[in-house]
Amino acid sequence: MTAGRRRDLQGAALLLVLGVGVRLAFCAAFPARPFSDFAGLVAFGLRLRDEGLFVPGWHWVQFNPGLPLLLSLLFRLVPHGTEQAARVATSAVTGLTPLLPFLLWRPILDFRWRMAAGLVLALWPGQIFFSGVVAQDNWVLVPVVALACLAARVLRDGGCDGYPVAAGLLIAAATAIRQEMLLVLLLPAIAAAGLARRDGRGFARTVRLGAAAAIPLLLLAAQRQAATGRFAVTTEHGGLAVLGSLVPGSAAAGWIDPTLFVAAVEPALLRDSVALRQNAWRLARTELVRRHRYHALQAAVAALRLGVESDAVDLYWGLEAPQAFAPEAARAGRAAAWAAAWRPVLRVLLALLSGLFAAAVVHGITRRDPAILVLSVAALAKLAIQAVASPLGRLMVPAIALALLVVVLTLADLSEAGRVRFLSTGALAGLVLLVAVGPLVRMVVSRDEAPPRVSRFPLPIAGGGGFAECGVESGRLTAIAGDRAWLASGAVAGRVACALPELDAAASLRVDLEGAPARVEADGRERSRDGASVNASTGWTSLVLSEAGSPAPRSVAIEGGLAPVGFGFVRRVPGSPPLPRDRVAP
Repeated sequence: MTAGRRRDLQGAALLLVLGVGVRLAFCAAFPARPFSDFAGLVAFGLRLRDEGLFVPGWHWVQFNPGLPLLLSLLFRLVPHGTEQAARVATSAVTGLTPLLPFLLWRPILDFRWRMAAGLVLALWPGQIFFSGVVAQDNWVLVPVVALACLAARVLRDGGCDGYPVAAGLLIAAATAIRQEMLLVLLLPAIAAAGLARRDGRGFARTVRLGAAAAIPLLLLAAQRQAATGRFAVTTEHGGLAVLGSLVPGSAAAGWIDPTLFVAAVEPALLRDSVALRQNAWRLARTELVRRHRYHALQAAVAALRLGVESDAVDLYWGLEAPQAFAPEAARAGRAAAWAAAWRPVLRVLLALLSGLFAAAVVHGITRRDPAILVLSVAALAKLAIQAVASPLGRLMVPAIALALLVVVLTLADLSEAGRVRFLSTGALAGLVLLVAVGPLVRMVVSRDEAPPRVSRFPLPIAGGGGFAECGVESGRLTAIAGDRAWLASGAVAGRVACALPELDAAASLRVDLEGAPARVEADGRERSRDGASVNASTGWTSLVLSEAGSPAPRSVAIEGGLAPVGFGFVRRVPGSPPLPRDRVAP
């Protein structure tokens, strides 16, 4: 074995130990349970394992099938402890990413710069702290980084013929996990396939690239059609994702659930989830046109905000969310303390990286370096997409990885003096961004409109039975999530009155309550809560309004207390299994 290969083997071993070892150690110290979308992905993987590849269900509306398919394979190997298996696998897979630039860039960079590229990915603290979260954004790192490395290799190595099949398979894999990656990685895929080569073989490469990408994606579209009747690679929630970034009141968080906005402007859409998703694009266009100048400013500031806060915001999912460590109060306290200590550090580090990335883009433009430009365009495309639709920090994980690679490529190009100037310029730009982003966000938030008030809305009755027609008589409706709504009191006690449809007397009817309502009335008579039962897993209280065999009330009124009160109606046929809402907190 030559000295060079021995050194490469040692370097790869070090990156493997650092990349995988550090993440597994963090995952063991803070084993955050999957919740929200992440629990949905695990549940989708379990259903694909247990019920087949074409199992129908709501998961298809929200998720691309790539990660659930991978999880279903994992769960076949590890049939028990699936949450832990998914978490450990996520940490291990993301820990392998640093090996990609180290190995794939061997023909174009010397050892120290390949090690630098691997080390910045291995020791990237924001991703380490997020690595135990079973998120699509983590799993998509491998195909994204691999395709980016191949693109840079082809563009830098004049003798490389291109990798059209590998490029096609990688862009298909990334798209199967997160659908927007088809647009983000299109230019890197073209570059990695060698389509820029003018040697008369461009058509053959194009065919191979197209076939390698199209065949897997067509199979995924066919799988979706078999499960849902809809032949498509994309999910159905894109319009709601965009609408949630445009509705009044969204500027502070970047994105809010648009259901409350829909209830205020077109409540009839809440009766039909398919119609709601189809009309979300229309509502988004209307809102965009109505406040187009404000939304242009909001998107620009959102992009700057993502360039500073993405890694820090991700601490919530792996360390701070109450669901992540319940009921382990001691571990939750340590996790929260860790997050509090690291949050300012992550903001500074990401701001500096953003400044260096901006300087690298300028360098790439000045030098007309195709490798830097192609990777930069991909990172900026991802940033632009998220600035407009769902500007959430976790969605920026692939873009941050691309930015790290761009900075290393730039540093490798420069002389010692040039590196000093580059680092100084980038650091200054990052510090300016860090100082400016806070005032800019506050300015945008101050110019946002208040969310419209909801006066009337339909609320589905869980277990079947149609909709309760509810009206807000006082107070303010603060949220609607599926078959649950939340009412907040104002200067006077909040009160909502719901007219119920005529229900089958063979079923019982209950109202589930979160919080401590001041009063619950059924057909004008106050109902005592003495016999109410508490669900231990959710904390919600169930108050029976009618037993099976007796007529159900036709109207229910709920008066709120000092804290927001959640409520929802549940119809139960005797002998029926528990509803999912009994097991999963809203």
